[in-house]
Formats: sequence, structure tokens, C-alpha cells
Amino acid sequence: MTRLISFGEILIDMLPADSRCTQFLAIAGGAPANVAVGFAKLGGQAFFAGGLATDGFAPILQNALHDYGVDTRYLVAVANSQTAMAVVTLDDLGERSFSFYRHNTADIQVNLAHFSAIHWQDDGIFHFCSNTLTDDTIAKVTYQLIQQAQKNQQLISFDVNLRPALWQKPTEIGSYVEQCFQWVDVIKLSQDELTHLAKLKGVNESDYLAGILHQGVKVIVLSNGPLPAKIVTQTETISLAAPTINAIDTTAAGDSLIAGFLFELSTFAKQQQLTLNQSLRNIACLQQALQFGLHCGALTCAQKGAFPALPELSAVLAFVESAKN
Repeated sequence: MTRLISFGEILIDMLPADSRCTQFLAIAGGAPANVAVGFAKLGGQAFFAGGLATDGFAPILQNALHDYGVDTRYLVAVANSQTAMAVVTLDDLGERSFSFYRHNTADIQVNLAHFSAIHWQDDGIFHFCSNTLTDDTIAKVTYQLIQQAQKNQQLISFDVNLRPALWQKPTEIGSYVEQCFQWVDVIKLSQDELTHLAKLKGVNESDYLAGILHQGVKVIVLSNGPLPAKIVTQTETISLAAPTINAIDTTAAGDSLIAGFLFELSTFAKQQQLTLNQSLRNIACLQQALQFGLHCGALTCAQKGAFPALPELSAVLAFVESAKN
């Protein structure tokens, strides 16, 4: 079974319990943690690597990962730290806005030595996001881990997942993100993120995508909310419509999409006796993986929360089947 190691932050999402946002529910979340949970709920072998605080939220988060089948052996306790928090508000369409609380938090206080015990499985997946690039110290740790993963023949997956409010130097977001491209195999961008990064670089969006591929990235997954999503490679562009749903909460939808994409990619590779990197050159595989990921993301939008809303395999397969009829 393909093993996914997802590195980054696990935090508390404070989600509104009523339409006026007068009460909030504390739910485990964080983009890389969501991907680990999403992959595990689909039946994959998922590990989460990141810092765990020493406050009252820490056992809630650790237990949540465990309850959803994520291996926590690379979850490291960081002394005298706090848990990051994201307060989420929703508009009438279920779209989110965020306020972050990230002072002295465990996710940005880890170092490379914390992860010296990682065992890299042959032909595994290493996944990360940009929230561990937000300052020089944690960015250096992230770059070092990516390079370790690459040396150990992991498929490197990067969900940009930009949260500009978290960055100490917002005008330098592009340089930190683009530093990763030389090591990355699969990158996921939303349309808004592509627009933002292209504007920072002063180029049009097509040229920005071409630049990503020129640096060695093999596959770009470009999501666009309810509009069609795309796969972009050096030779192909695939566009697929997103399933039509009544969105309640878009929290973790993108994380669910990439978790589903990576899970289906690994499933296809095993069935066809391909390596993961070989599967990235198989257009039928990429199309199938994107279709599967879109169904995962759509199901996640149909209920509130991050971990609880990420679908199990049986639900995705039933949704795919119903969409055919």
C-alpha cells in the first residue's frame, strides 16, 4: 500500500454554529492534517508529521488524527507552545474567510531533528502546504524535509493553499513558494492562488503555469470552486466539470480534492503495476484521479467541518455511480 506522509500544521478551526456567527464549534483541522485524514478515510496509509502543542487542545487534535486512522508517530510535542487557531466565517454560498491566531504555536517551532526518525517507504508520497513557508526558520525546515523526501524517491506533492495573512513578508510569498518548484512533482493551485502568484511575479497566468512546468513540476492540478478543474502538463491540458452540489461549507474542499487525487493516483498505479512517477505520465490515470478528487471535494462541501466532512471511499464510489445515472 502506498504511504503518504503529510507535513505541516494541525490546528483548531473555529466554525460558526449558527448563521449569525454568534457561537462557534472547535473542530480539528489544518490543510496538511486534512489531507492525511482524507487519504486515511479513503483507505490509504497516512502519516502526519508536524508539531503538537502542550496546551489543552493538544490531546483533542492527537485523538482526532488517531480516530480517523492517521499514524501519529511523527507528531512531535513542542514544549511550551500553543495550538494555532483559525476562526472561520461563512457567507451565504458557504465560502470562507479566516482570522488566524498563531503566536508561539507548535507548527512553526519544529526543527529537522524532530523528524530524524522518519522511515521513507519506497515509492511513497510526501505532501506539504505553504503555511510552513511563512518565515525563514520554518521555511528552511520545510525545504530540508522536501529534499530528504526527494532523495528517498518520494513523489512530492505541494498544495499551495495560500493564506496571505500568515506571512511576515507578503510581497515575498512568490519567492518562497517558487523555491519549492525544483523539487515538486505535483502542485495544486486554486484559480485565485494562480492569479495572486502571477500578479506578484508580473506575468500572465499562462506564462506562470509554463514557468512552473519549466522548473520540473510534472503535473499541475488547478481548481476553481464550482467551475471546471484542470490538469496541466507539458503536453496536455485536461478540463473536467465539478459535480453540482448544494455547498454548505467549503472548508477542506481543496484538501479533500488533493487527498482524493493522490489516493486514486496510487490506486491506479498499483492496479497497472506502475510507479507513482510513471502514473504521472499516464493521461488516463490523471483524468481518473482528477475526477475522483473532484467528487471527494464536492462531498466535503456538503457538510460542515474538516475531518468529519472528508468522505470515506464507499461514499465517493456511490457518489460517482449516482453521477453516471
